[in-house]
Amino acid sequence: MVRKKRQINPYLLLILAFLGFVLIGSLLLSMPFAFNNNPNNEWCHVGSYLDAFFTSLAAMTLTGVTTYPEGLANTLSLSGQIIVLVLVQIGGLGIVTFLTFFFILLRRRLQFKDRLLISQAIAFNNYAEINKYVIRLIIITAICETVGIGLGVPVFATMFPNEPLKIIYYSTFHSISAFNNAGFDLFQGTSSMMNGLDIAGCVVISTTHWLYYYCTIYLAVLSLLGGISFLVIIDIFIGHKSPRRWSSYTKICLTMTAAIIMVMTSLLFLTEGIKEEKPMHIFEALLTILNCRTAGFSVYPIEDISVPGKMICGVVMLIGGSPLSTAGGIKITTIFIIVLSIISYFRGKVLAPFKRVYSYNMIAKSMSLVYAVVLFLLLAFFGLVGFGAKDTATLSAGIKDNLVGMYLFEVLSCFSNVGFQTGLEAHLSVGSRIILCLLMLVGHVGPMTFFQLFQNNLDKKATMHYSFVEEDILIG
Repeated sequence: MVRKKRQINPYLLLILAFLGFVLIGSLLLSMPFAFNNNPNNEWCHVGSYLDAFFTSLAAMTLTGVTTYPEGLANTLSLSGQIIVLVLVQIGGLGIVTFLTFFFILLRRRLQFKDRLLISQAIAFNNYAEINKYVIRLIIITAICETVGIGLGVPVFATMFPNEPLKIIYYSTFHSISAFNNAGFDLFQGTSSMMNGLDIAGCVVISTTHWLYYYCTIYLAVLSLLGGISFLVIIDIFIGHKSPRRWSSYTKICLTMTAAIIMVMTSLLFLTEGIKEEKPMHIFEALLTILNCRTAGFSVYPIEDISVPGKMICGVVMLIGGSPLSTAGGIKITTIFIIVLSIISYFRGKVLAPFKRVYSYNMIAKSMSLVYAVVLFLLLAFFGLVGFGAKDTATLSAGIKDNLVGMYLFEVLSCFSNVGFQTGLEAHLSVGSRIILCLLMLVGHVGPMTFFQLFQNNLDKKATMHYSFVEEDILIG
């Protein structure tokens, strides 16, 4: 009797490979050469190894948050910054995509089982076209990031005149960070771009200078492209160029993205634009919503946003971007299916947007995903409040007055891989940081990936040869 070989769960393999890269990155970031101002060649002389692990995980998950008190630019050396940038690039492409492209370069032929494993791991249904998809993804990434480098040159040429290597490096770093929706930047401190573009040893570009608007806009556009889905970009620019021939998936992603940005920007401006102290103008509202989708560049102080404004930002962060992109969140397609099913139920008829209908299985999966995520976030929030911060004396007054609200904002920001720097990260206890690490991991890999680890238990319907009597009960 021949024993059937037990197949490795592709989702478990994906998680283990991801954690392996995070571990390697954290070890590199804990070495002496990774830090600034380290004359004694000390290991992890700033903070602890947990800070290095946290930063490595934040880079791989494209969250863009760090627990270094002085910020990324002031803590890490050039070598450390390049390590972070490489981790961001691998996290943006995806572990499986990165390894598949490596095998393609080596001209190793992928067998059927390899293609099936890869397609399951990256949630790409057409396993026969996996090679072509990976190559297109790499090309799209390279083109967008190269264009981003060119767009960044005027900004950093003003900061570093007659220093071409610095100009190219800073342009490259911010282009890769923006397109992959990581949100890391090399500006002074942890406040990102809310006080202008300030880099140590160079001219400050204030928030009233035209280059400030230029920089924030081109970074926001890059992050928007990265979060719109590679399948959408392929469909528009490589596949069917006529809008009438775009797939329903492309139309859903574009329609939902535009609707969320317009509606949420208007709501945020209504809540924050009428304040007497530090009112938010429409440009800041638009950029805040764009960055809430998953980029995480700060253009307005988080602690100064009112409670209704934080709720709006929290909803946008939770929704996130599109599937098969560099964005986090529960994805706009999930919200589309849920909203469509609710409208269909109350109108008493099946709606068919873009001449398509969607199965009850997809509706159940979408709703189950939202419920599971909300429960997970509530547990993480209670854990974060329980562990708290190790030092609150040095926190700003805005954070102290609304500490519980900032904890909730941190939970949403880390799970959605947005990574807004609130100023609270460096003051969190070890337990709180571990919770944030778990949030970043689940948010990036995806809750559905963790559900698929138990696929044999979740999908019993396929093996059942009987059914029970259906019954309706009273609800509501």
